[in-house]
Parts: sequence; structure tokens; C-alpha cells
Amino acid sequence: MRWLLIIFTGLALMLSACGKIGSGERIAVVNWERVLQEHPQHARLQKLKDEYNRLLDKRREQEIIGKTRMSSLAQLYQLKRNSKQNYLSAEFLTRMTEKQAAEQKKLKELSRQFADQADKELAEEEKKMNEYYRLQIFNLRLKLDTVRMMPEERKKLDAKLKAVKAARDHDQMLLMQHKIGLVNHWMEPHVNAMRQRLDAYARQLQGQMMADMAKGEEKDSSLLQKAPAALKELLGTVDQELDKRQQGIETLETSMKKEMESVVLKLAKERGYSIVFHKYRTNVSADDITGDVISGLKKLETRTKAAEALNKKVSGSSAGQ
Repeated sequence: MRWLLIIFTGLALMLSACGKIGSGERIAVVNWERVLQEHPQHARLQKLKDEYNRLLDKRREQEIIGKTRMSSLAQLYQLKRNSKQNYLSAEFLTRMTEKQAAEQKKLKELSRQFADQADKELAEEEKKMNEYYRLQIFNLRLKLDTVRMMPEERKKLDAKLKAVKAARDHDQMLLMQHKIGLVNHWMEPHVNAMRQRLDAYARQLQGQMMADMAKGEEKDSSLLQKAPAALKELLGTVDQELDKRQQGIETLETSMKKEMESVVLKLAKERGYSIVFHKYRTNVSADDITGDVISGLKKLETRTKAAEALNKKVSGSSAGQ
């Protein structure tokens, strides 16, 4: 008994232990691609593939749209965040300026009060100093205006008057510096207290604004963080459907190939072919059984449908009884 060797896609499906092709061997050839195209289930297979490709395209489109929306959402989130920061920064500066103006007004009034107090405390000293210099200047001017003297003597008297005035101006300057020193000394604790109040107010404002910023960001950040997971879940659902449809395509392809192989084997046994090639070989003389295989597949499909219809009829009758 001779075994059958069918050659598919350049490889041999070994159904026998044949070594070399002998001169007495009967050989057949099948246009495998044509048989696949003419298979009764090919239209169904093509429909499944088209549906799969459409779903795959839709999946890619959803991924692009999802990523684009996430990118836009992130940009909008950052823009909103920057706008909020700019607004809060301007609000902070405005309120700090108002607070500083109010504190400066208080310090200015307090400084005026301390200046009046310094004037009172140094009034007697200032009076004595002014009286002291006023009397000297008066006497010197009186001499210059009423006494006749030599030019040299008048020159010396003028120089003395200028010296007295300079001494008076110097002492007045020292007295003024003393007043300023007293006012600054009295103002120092109040200035430090003002700085502390401003620092505390600034921290309070910053805390409030950070809380306000975080409150708004929490909702936006939550949406931004959930977006990738939502997209992944959506795509995962589509991927599951794609896997399911891919399995359906592979199952149908396997079934079609098995039917094709079954018809080829049947014809080979009936006609005594020992080798069947799935495509033409120029150096081998072979019978083309492509049309017969297609006819066999159609007959097989007819028998299968008839059997299915009979089973449905029997099942329906049983259910009715």
C-alpha cells in the first residue's frame, strides 16, 4: 500500500514514507489560493476579517483621540494652574501693599508723636543754645555796625562772626541728630513689631492661597490621573473583543483548511495520487485538481447545511412533543 504525500507551501505533509518521486507516481496539483477564495465559507471569513479590521481601526482612532484629549486636558490643567497662580500672586501683592500702607500710616503718626516728644524734652537745651549764640552774634553785629575800626580789625571781627555762626550751625545739627536718634530709638520696637505683623500676615495669606490653590487642583488632578486608567479600561474592552474575533477568524480558517485537506485527501485516494502539490512545479507533470477540490467543497457545504437543517427540524419536533 502506497502512502500519500501532500506538499503545502513548500513543505511536505508526510502521510507516507516515500523517498523519491518515481516515474510511475501519480501526481496532482492544487491552486491552494484559488480554492481558499472559492471556499463556501470564504465570504464569511472575509466578513469576519473586515469587521476585525474596522474594530482595529476604531481602536486606534479611540487611542489617538484619548491621548489627544489627555494631552489637551493636561495643557488646560497647566494653563488653569498658571492663571490661578498669577491671579493669586497679584492678589497677594495687592493685599500686602494695602497692609503695608496701613502699617506705614500708623508708624508715620507714631513718629510724629515721638518727634513732638523729643522737641519737648530738648526744648530747654535748644533754647539755651540759641540764646547763647544769639547773644554772641548780636554783640558782634552791633560792633560791626556802630564801632569805627580799622580794616584789619573789621576783618578779624567778620571772621569771628562767621566762626560763631558755624559753631551755632554745628551745634544745631548735633541737636537735630540727637532728636532723630531719640525718635529712632523710640520707634525701633514699633518698627520691629510692624515687620513681625507683616511677616505673619504674609504667611497667613500664603497659607490661605495655597489652600485655595490645592482645593482647585485636587479636582483637576483627580480627573487628570483617572484619564489614563479610563482610556486603558476602554481600550482593554476593545482588545478583549479583538481577541475574541481573532480567535473566531483563526477557528474558521482552521476549519476551512481542514475541509480543503479532507477533500484533497479524498480525491487523492480515489484517483491514486501519491503526491499533491499546493502550487505548480515546472519540472513535474501533474494533474490539476483545483476545480474538483472546489466542487468537492461545495458538495461538502451542501451536505453540512442539509444535516444542520435536519437536526434543527428534529430538535424542533422533539421540543413540540
